Amino acid sequence: MLVGMLKQATKKFKQTLAEIGLKLIHKPRKPSLTKIKGKKFYLHPKVFNPKWTFSSIFLAENLEVNNGDVVLDLGCGNGFQTVFIAQKASYVLALDLNPAAVKCTKINVKLNGLKNKVDVLAGNLFQPLKNEKFNLIVFNPPYLPGNPKNILEKAWLDREGLLIKKFFDEAKKYLKPKGKIQIVYSDIAVLNPNEIEKLIEDNNFKIIRKVKKKFMFETLTVYSAIKNS
Repeated sequence: MLVGMLKQATKKFKQTLAEIGLKLIHKPRKPSLTKIKGKKFYLHPKVFNPKWTFSSIFLAENLEVNNGDVVLDLGCGNGFQTVFIAQKASYVLALDLNPAAVKCTKINVKLNGLKNKVDVLAGNLFQPLKNEKFNLIVFNPPYLPGNPKNILEKAWLDREGLLIKKFFDEAKKYLKPKGKIQIVYSDIAVLNPNEIEKLIEDNNFKIIRKVKKKFMFETLTVYSAIKNS
């Protein structure tokens, strides 16, 4: 019992540190241009910044996109994943709740010469979609517990895991046969590793690949899962 309490206290402490770090990264500042992994990106203070966030880089390094894929980049932020996905995909649809993120993504796909392969729409999760089907859905979800106070904090806070649960409840409807999802998740997230894996499997997906890496105070896992027929 004592060991369990200590583990929970340690996790809570790490969650607090992570949230403080994210707030520092996203302190008000002027828009800027930068290079990340050899690509040009416009950064806006009201949009999630991938440059100093481990999850964004780690997911980009482990993307599994096939030539000719039709891909949905959900919660695209400033278009960081979108740019790397579009290197191989035949078409990418990028969605984000934040209007500033939509503008950023449009700028960044243009900066990297990819605007003819990408469309960007505003909307919450799958709300803008109708009957579209994808080979792959990529999602870098918010995973820290808490109630977001503004639209920017929705990029990292997910109260009681409600958003990730809704994602898995709806994702399969927008996948082609043998379609896949890729997400990145943390061991300090609102759902623990056993819970996130159970959520994936309970929603008719089979985990086909897990890539783990330990960072400063969290272990991140990129999950690749295929829709069961």
